[in-house]
Amino acid sequence: MKIAVVSGVGKGATLLSSFDDALRHCGVYNYNLIPLSSVIPPGSEIVDRFEAPDDEFGHRLYVVMAEARSAEPGKAVAAGIGWYQWHDGRGVFVEHEMVGDCREGAAEIVCTLIGSSLKDLCAGRGIPFDPERVRCRISAAETEASPTTALVLGVYCAHGWS
Repeated sequence: MKIAVVSGVGKGATLLSSFDDALRHCGVYNYNLIPLSSVIPPGSEIVDRFEAPDDEFGHRLYVVMAEARSAEPGKAVAAGIGWYQWHDGRGVFVEHEMVGDCREGAAEIVCTLIGSSLKDLCAGRGIPFDPERVRCRISAAETEASPTTALVLGVYCAHGWS
């Protein structure tokens, strides 16, 4: 199974429309999102691109999601997903997000939280942890004149309704 980890930043007149714009930047704005917990199935490969077929408008899309939204000028939003896989492709995702005072600081805190969470999840599963094997994707932006959303998705698969 291929799981795409994609990210985007959205702007809009409202927090909701900024979220939709972030979905657009991720290439998934015409789907109905179904959130998942954070388990990666055996044999999975993490890729960095999702190609949405034209005929999947309105389909269910299974995702792991990290999102941060703010409408407050001068703030920063950061969201991130990190993952750790063992040798057979199994693994875990973790999601963190925050609203802070600067983009770089918020992104750094999210990155630190991801590493700490992955270490704990591996320990709870009896998996040896090597910080060099941690992977992550962070989306961060300053909130300026309009509401802003930082979004990262782990995209599993889509299913229609029939």
